[in-house]
Amino acid sequence: MVETGAEAAPGMVRWWMAGLLLGPITFVMSLDRTAIVIAAPTIQAEYHFTLVQMSYLLTSFSWTYALLQVPSGWLAERFGPRKMLYWANMLWSLLTALTPAGSGFASFVVLRSLLGAGQSADWPSSVLALKRWFPRAERAKANSILLGGLYLGPIAAAPITTLVILHFGWRWAFYGFGLVGVLIGFAWWFGFRDDPAKHPMVQAAEARLIAVGQAEESSQPARGAFLVGLRSVQFWAVGLQYFFLVMIQSFYTTWLPTYLVRERNFSLASMGIYASLPWVALFVMVFVTGAFSDTILRYTGSVWMARVPVAITGFAVSALALIAATRTPQIWLMMVLLCVSLGAIGLTQVSIWSATQDLGRSSTGVVAGWTNFWGNAAGVVGPVLTAYLVEWTGSWAGALLGIALSGFAGAVLWLFVHPERPVAALAGLTPASLPALSS
Repeated sequence: MVETGAEAAPGMVRWWMAGLLLGPITFVMSLDRTAIVIAAPTIQAEYHFTLVQMSYLLTSFSWTYALLQVPSGWLAERFGPRKMLYWANMLWSLLTALTPAGSGFASFVVLRSLLGAGQSADWPSSVLALKRWFPRAERAKANSILLGGLYLGPIAAAPITTLVILHFGWRWAFYGFGLVGVLIGFAWWFGFRDDPAKHPMVQAAEARLIAVGQAEESSQPARGAFLVGLRSVQFWAVGLQYFFLVMIQSFYTTWLPTYLVRERNFSLASMGIYASLPWVALFVMVFVTGAFSDTILRYTGSVWMARVPVAITGFAVSALALIAATRTPQIWLMMVLLCVSLGAIGLTQVSIWSATQDLGRSSTGVVAGWTNFWGNAAGVVGPVLTAYLVEWTGSWAGALLGIALSGFAGAVLWLFVHPERPVAALAGLTPASLPALSS
């Protein structure tokens, strides 16, 4: 068989592409996105922005990022991930370096919105690049490299950005990250090819291995799959539960540094270290959960057992730990609980993207795009709502109680998700053949 011959010595260029190009690009993108969060207390003090103004400034990125996800995916398919990711990387690196040019609230919001537009191409282009370079059997490991780069961003951004701020000022953090992004963009352009067979370093055996994996792909999504999916309870449940998950996660991506400095009286130096710890917990738990879920599936043979109880547990633990963290006076215990809370989100994150594949089958992209839209919407709503709740309740504890309650709503929604029953329209049927779709 061709696969046997290819497996004898398939080469490793595809792994170098993922590890030395895609992973680093996603990492720097995450640094660029997260730097403003670490610098937020300093920027707020310098420009005298209110907490509500800061919430709009910090979420302005997500507005354009969410709205352009689907168009960016189409452009990546149309022009190829090499061109799309190169020009997008150059755009967002330039905008990162221009961030200090902001002179007031409106200009900062505009610059952050443009950054969101530039970065909207990263995820669909990166996923498409991995699809073209890896056979289906290897994509889970390849995607873990991509996710690893994404989660390493918040881990590294806090200490790196804080160090630069303390020694050179907050503006130089953005100058430096922008320059690094430009350099990685050049490496991507010269090191990547849309077609693996055309890469000068790819040998015939590796090209055959990749080609065999591409030939096994499923057919195109069913015609009208999205419209028919809107009639599915599961379709809505899996999307809305991700909205509630990101409502909790948005506290860590947006407000954690400010909370530690303003509410818990951390110094800027100590905040830079402690703010990264919950992300370390999430990074570890994603890989632990993947192995744990596969073990459940292997021993029980039940997709439902491997997805739903794990996701519900993640929601419940994350919400309860966040509530407890805001009410304990002990700093060490608070940090432990915050790590538990964000780490538990890893249980649900792994379950979500596995479930979208189970539910969607050949139309997984439709389900995943729908789910990611709701998550990015929460990335806008969550931080703004948190800011308003702080003002209304007069305390962070009261605000975070409201945010944490969304975790219980997400857990309830998982009771309506049945991964063992694919959304029929998205598995390859047409709308005409499904007059009474409901699950």
